[in-house]
Amino acid sequence: MLVYNILEVIMMRIQEVCAALGLTKKAVEYYIQQELLSPKALDNGYRQFSKQDIERLRKISVLRKLGLTIKEIKQTLADHGDAMLQQKLMHNEQRLMHEHMRHSLLAELSADGDWLEIENKPRALEQQETLSSKLLNAFPGEYGRFIAVHFAHFLPDAIESSDQQAAFEEIISFLDDTATLSYPAQGQSTLDDLQSGLDDQQAMLTLSDWHQLSADMIEHVRQAEHFLEEHEESIQAYLAFKQSEQYLTSPAYQMHKRLREFQQASGYYERFIPAMKRLSPAYREYTEMLEQASNALRAKYNDQR
Repeated sequence: MLVYNILEVIMMRIQEVCAALGLTKKAVEYYIQQELLSPKALDNGYRQFSKQDIERLRKISVLRKLGLTIKEIKQTLADHGDAMLQQKLMHNEQRLMHEHMRHSLLAELSADGDWLEIENKPRALEQQETLSSKLLNAFPGEYGRFIAVHFAHFLPDAIESSDQQAAFEEIISFLDDTATLSYPAQGQSTLDDLQSGLDDQQAMLTLSDWHQLSADMIEHVRQAEHFLEEHEESIQAYLAFKQSEQYLTSPAYQMHKRLREFQQASGYYERFIPAMKRLSPAYREYTEMLEQASNALRAKYNDQR
């Protein structure tokens, strides 16, 4: 194959690179202008592309064809990993889910012709999409995917009051003000290893899986007493492990600690959670049930947490 053999060549001119990779000269020059790669400039004004330049350009071409922006490509190449690709995948999943919801609204309108019934739903859908996207940005990775899906369960079909609108705007303002959650090197390495293991097993949770996981968690909170009774042995083992030296010295504990610090420092409990309660009566009811479940857990297990 021509492309495979070309990687063995030490230096190439731009015309040869374009022919080998199926790119236009204008595209290659644009990528150089955007500082995606920096081939060697010769005294006569020509550029020479090394084997590394060609490999990088091949990756750039693939990522552009998959719909990544220049900024996203820079992040992907700088990370030397798939964190940015996973983030893009999650955003695409959310976009496809909302496109399906738009399709359903269009079908409903086509069948019933009830404009008054449909009127507020597209705006509510836009707000849900905005919130999901910003949650994914603030909380990257699989945790961000779960957070976006989890809170989506409680978003109202329509914002009906000025207080709800103000709450929504406060949530968006909070997420815009919040830096992206990051982990220490050891914790990030643990996440990378876990994700690599999931990828090897082709076991990465889908968006549908996260929806089901979130729905199950909400149902367990609603049925807290039954859940505590049915899973007593597992809960006791979990609480004992949380107090063990093995857990307290593990990367998992450090990651959990970092998350709590991030939430406290960012105003997650002071701004985001109160605004969610104002926006969504369903979420307010859920937090009340969650507090009752927490009290029941403390009472049953003598505050082992």
